[in-house]
Amino acid sequence: MVDDDLAFLQVIRRVLEARGYEVEGAASASEAMSKAERRFFNVAIIDISLPDMDGTELLSRLINMHPDVIAVMLTGHSSVQNAIRSLNSGAFSYLEKPLNPDQLLAVVARGLEKQRLVLENRRLMEEMEKHARETSVLLAVSQAVSQSLDLEQILDAALHKTISSMNLAAGYVHLAGEGKPVLRRYHGLARDVINEIELAPAGGILGQILRSGQPVVVEDTAACPQRDVACLANGGYPSYAGIPLTIMGETIGVMGLAGAPGRSFSAEDIKLLTAVGREISIAVRNAQLYEEASSNRALRELDALRTEFLANVSHELRSPLASIKGFATTLLQPDVEFDKESWLDFLQTIDKEADRLKRLIEELLVMSCLEAGALEAKRDRHTIAEVIESIKDRLYSMAFSHRLRIAVPADLPPVAIDEAHIGEVITNLVENAVKYSGENTEIVIEASYSDGQVITSVVDEGVGIPAEFHEKIFERFYQVEDEGRGQRGGTGLGLSICRGIVEAHRGRIWVQSEPGKGSRFSFSLPVSSEE
Repeated sequence: MVDDDLAFLQVIRRVLEARGYEVEGAASASEAMSKAERRFFNVAIIDISLPDMDGTELLSRLINMHPDVIAVMLTGHSSVQNAIRSLNSGAFSYLEKPLNPDQLLAVVARGLEKQRLVLENRRLMEEMEKHARETSVLLAVSQAVSQSLDLEQILDAALHKTISSMNLAAGYVHLAGEGKPVLRRYHGLARDVINEIELAPAGGILGQILRSGQPVVVEDTAACPQRDVACLANGGYPSYAGIPLTIMGETIGVMGLAGAPGRSFSAEDIKLLTAVGREISIAVRNAQLYEEASSNRALRELDALRTEFLANVSHELRSPLASIKGFATTLLQPDVEFDKESWLDFLQTIDKEADRLKRLIEELLVMSCLEAGALEAKRDRHTIAEVIESIKDRLYSMAFSHRLRIAVPADLPPVAIDEAHIGEVITNLVENAVKYSGENTEIVIEASYSDGQVITSVVDEGVGIPAEFHEKIFERFYQVEDEGRGQRGGTGLGLSICRGIVEAHRGRIWVQSEPGKGSRFSFSLPVSSEE
């Protein structure tokens, strides 16, 4: 309480102390400032007229020093201007002398309640911000480690996110097997520091954490007797935290983190890092389980694909057989006479379906030979232009509803190939382009020479293929589903046969494609060395 009227000070002191308040008095602004510098006061009751300073000026200085102080201004000369000036300077309330003690006590009580609410709100906000930061770190790490099932990628992502999110300098993760590190990943550490960590004896900090399953904090790495921590001081990292990676009571590894100068590890940091460690442990165990189960799953997937393949083959065989049977039965009806045009239509349909059946059987035979490594190939020197010329009619017939364009130079160097088999590759690729592109779109067959290889491409304007399927589509039985249309029929062997034939010729086949932007299927064949 600040007032140069000492008798008034004594009276108000007794009133406030009677209610349990601790009261300090000051007769001047300078005395009040001196006391405020030594301790915090919840409430400041200030006379507006002081001998050495205006009361509102003292109020401003006190609020600048202690922003949460509750200030009550007093005056013996009531004026609206004084009241406004006091409130504008940050006063909680403004009272006139002579004071009504009950009024003063009520104002002080309201001020303290406001202060309590402000401080509690601030505490809750700080706690909420802290939890938000912690949640943000956990979310960042969780998202990072969930992007992959590859252990090295998981650990690299976890280290990067943990270090960047928590303003740390460097770190490592060691996964253990039978008590010894078997996989190590580092982030931000110099090679000489890494060497020291890896050469440290098993009884170092790493071994201690693996055995105890408890975190370790070192505030001064230079003073640590353990080699795997002391080496961090040489790298400019004065603080260290070792966090066990634990799941279901088992410590599967250690995450070591280094702080830059001025960055120490608080109890809250360790609590958060322990939670981060649990997230990493779960991701690591999931990856390990996935790796263990992958071979079994691959067998199950292959079995499922074979089952689907058999269903597809049954359907593909049934359809042309049903057509042939139906039209043949119709033609053989003794009581029906058909004109010549109808006869020809029926026979052409039977011929077409018979070709379809023959092609399906040839696919199955070729696939069987490729799997057994017994594909017979008659190798002669041919140009790709010659191969396409031999199957040109079949290609144009197949792509009758599209605009087929052949752009293959006649002067490309020859390749040593089985002409029929390479013709089968090109036919399959064009058939695939027809199947997955709309009517009246363009299909282009191109060929070029590059670095000892003749590269042939079939380009379409179809639906395109997502990147994750670029390798899978060349596997046996695999078919990409077209959104909204499902699979487009066939056995799923065409592209697998293409790959088998091309690789049997020491070539390579691949696809470049994006959804909605068409596809470019290409295969390369080595130029014949014969003259």
